[in-house]
Amino acid sequence: MSSMDVGSEGQAARGASEGPVLIHVWEVLDPSHEDLILERLDKMLSETVSQPGFVSARVLQSADGRSIAVALEMRTAEDRERLERLPWVSDTLNNLDETMNTILRLYHQIHEYRA
Repeated sequence: MSSMDVGSEGQAARGASEGPVLIHVWEVLDPSHEDLILERLDKMLSETVSQPGFVSARVLQSADGRSIAVALEMRTAEDRERLERLPWVSDTLNNLDETMNTILRLYHQIHEYRA
């Protein structure tokens, strides 16, 4: 993730809905559909990388394979909001029929640590 400076108390206290980072987690209901789920996410994210304001995206899987997460970072909250309104993004995020959508959270970064 890129480093973002939280310069004022008001900015740090903003609601997470204003943040540029979206984290979406799904519970995998049928493990036999895992490849299909990952293919749909790969297709969506492959198209997302060319969108204005894209910074990074990660697809994560729990050790037991029972949940999959996407962490998607855009430059601004407005970029993220615009991205979420694209039909192919909202359809993928909200309609992975082989899963149960368990968590949807928006985050803004307050610190970053790297090696």
